[in-house]
Amino acid sequence: MTGTEKAAILLLYVGTEATSKVFQHMEDSEIKKISQAMANLGHVTLPVIQEVVEEFTQITNPESGFFSQGDEFVRKILEKALGPQKAEMLLQELSTSNFGDLEDILANMDPKTIANFLSQEHPQTIAVIVAKLRPKQTSEIISHLPQELQAEVVIRIADVDQVSPEILSDIDDVIRKELTAMGGIQRFKVGGVEKVVEMFNHLDRSREKRILDSLDVMNPPLAEAIRKHLFTFDDIFKLDDRTIQGIMREVSNDTLTLAIKASSEEVREKVFRNISSRAAEMIKEDIEVMGPVRLSDVEKAQTEIIKIVRKMEEEGKVVLAGRGADDVLV
Repeated sequence: MTGTEKAAILLLYVGTEATSKVFQHMEDSEIKKISQAMANLGHVTLPVIQEVVEEFTQITNPESGFFSQGDEFVRKILEKALGPQKAEMLLQELSTSNFGDLEDILANMDPKTIANFLSQEHPQTIAVIVAKLRPKQTSEIISHLPQELQAEVVIRIADVDQVSPEILSDIDDVIRKELTAMGGIQRFKVGGVEKVVEMFNHLDRSREKRILDSLDVMNPPLAEAIRKHLFTFDDIFKLDDRTIQGIMREVSNDTLTLAIKASSEEVREKVFRNISSRAAEMIKEDIEVMGPVRLSDVEKAQTEIIKIVRKMEEEGKVVLAGRGADDVLV
């Protein structure tokens, strides 16, 4: 692996928030290389991830304590969150388990891989397994099942009410053993365009634009794919009025005022239509007396609102489809 590929794997491993903070301290040229590597990674096996993390650990200053005393760190966190008694019980459970629950294993796997694996199982078994997963992941898995199986599994999911713990345990044991035998547990979806898009959604718009402009030259298809999936500030106002009203209730007037300072009249009109008349008048007055503001401040306010929308999506309060496209639905 190249150094860029190792960096891409490590950053994908630590997650979007940490990566966005790292990107803030890097040159655009470095971010471009790593972003392109992320998009090209595809699936990375668990041993490769472990190798990259271990290499990073070895070159990290040992005095910093990074990745050191992991067990003690986990214990302290659990004791603080759960209390000493519950923390000890959970730690004992973790120490006696070879790997996590089936739901935890499947949660980190590519839906297409899961679908290919489960397609060999009885529809009732598939229904019991996917019914325990997050709705979004369940829908993705079903969409990758053979067409003749999809409706049958959906029907059986609707019929799944209560299943005895013994049956659930037996199914989990069989599926985990089969996954282990085929190496399925060791394949995680860590790369691809979707992961790059997640990173971009944590960047300020100026840097996002510079990187995309460079990608237009370096890799036009990748740039186009990223743009298609990005959710922008203007996309918020392609949603229906009721959804916009829900979003506006989560945004402070100061942030909203700054965010729409450079927006079109069409966007402003849609904002004012979906907030109270008193709040609309206050914001209009503030914009008039505000004077010139830095574009970076406007973009920061818009990014803050996008983060609010994404949090609402994670909490199930908003459902976004076709990000960045004209057919965004809720």
